[in-house]
Amino acid sequence: MTHKVITCFFCFEQFEVSLEIGSSFIGNDVEIYDCEICCNPNKLEYEVYDGEIIINNVGDGNE
Repeated sequence: MTHKVITCFFCFEQFEVSLEIGSSFIGNDVEIYDCEICCNPNKLEYEVYDGEIIINNVGDGNE
């Protein structure tokens, strides 16, 4: 399990998310995380290559 700190799309506070990435997974994924401060949903778009996680976007998860 990998932990990343992201900034909430709504309240701009930082909070930690836990990403479970399989050791053989390579590609893109999208997940929704509720902000620990304001409880609004944040859509997290990220890429995984060679075990490295790159966060591309944190957006409005209300879509």
